[in-house]
Amino acid sequence: MPGLIGSQGVRPGALNMNRVFRALRYRSEQAQYVTYHRQPIYKTDDYGVPSGTIGSQELLLPDLPAIIRPAITADYQQERAGNNIIGAARIYTPNINTIKNYANFDQDNNTDFNEIEGWDRLITNYRTIYSVPTDVTGSWTAESGSISTDGESITNTLTGDGYLLHTATSKNALEADRLRFKIKTNFTLTLTDFTVLNIGDAEADPAVSAQTLTYAPTTPVLTVPSGSWLTIDVPYVSGTSATSIYRDGTRYATTVGGTYDYEYNVNELQLNYTGYTGVTNTVQVKEIEFYKSVSWHVHSLKDMTDGYIIFNCVRTSGRSDAKRRAYD
Repeated sequence: MPGLIGSQGVRPGALNMNRVFRALRYRSEQAQYVTYHRQPIYKTDDYGVPSGTIGSQELLLPDLPAIIRPAITADYQQERAGNNIIGAARIYTPNINTIKNYANFDQDNNTDFNEIEGWDRLITNYRTIYSVPTDVTGSWTAESGSISTDGESITNTLTGDGYLLHTATSKNALEADRLRFKIKTNFTLTLTDFTVLNIGDAEADPAVSAQTLTYAPTTPVLTVPSGSWLTIDVPYVSGTSATSIYRDGTRYATTVGGTYDYEYNVNELQLNYTGYTGVTNTVQVKEIEFYKSVSWHVHSLKDMTDGYIIFNCVRTSGRSDAKRRAYD
């Protein structure tokens, strides 16, 4: 695309953002899908003090196309507990009207999203730590039916309700802080939960038992509609916490919990589902990865046109993986 993409990157002016995004996506790592995140907003009392009651739930919306132009990618000024100041970037997104045509951002479905505002976050994949293979079937089993692959996704052709289980050979995922995958069906499936399992250091210490980290959508029940991919992007953490899964603008509150220590290796990933109707039902999953993220915070609005928006973003804190295991 001469004139739009040159040695200096994307040139401001009248341009078709979707065409630029597609071109850059195939030519470099600058164009990618990011996860938009806004933390929950708490109500305040008459004095402006947060009350502890959530007035607007968090937004955690995957698949926002963006072009990222880092200005400083790593400035290792040491702070406490292995954290450090990281850097700055200029991030291009489609215009707000285009963004609101994406299902999760559509205000007809999601009245909490109005526009991208200051200190909202754009989460991107800095590095894939462990990519679960879906081009071969050897590491996969299912409770019911058969398993096949088209070279890109794993398909479970069901004979009843059940699960898909990937068994890994002790994969180190310590540096990862998020888990992402896509799921699609040809019927209305209920994803009851999904679980990451490690066996601790059982080989060195047989007294160490298996540990699980379970993601359970609770309110409402998470159904995967027929015929389209649903992207799930959630934190990969230890302990008990809460996160969100969004589908077509609806939030599915998801509890995260279990006895789990991410310092040990990943051994299994299991997806549990129901909804079998007695016909030829299929479940497909692809692009499963544990990844280390970069979280860019919107600092200011650089430019806004009919074609695109430019945000100045900063990364206010990061972590030193070399110190993480020692400090945890």
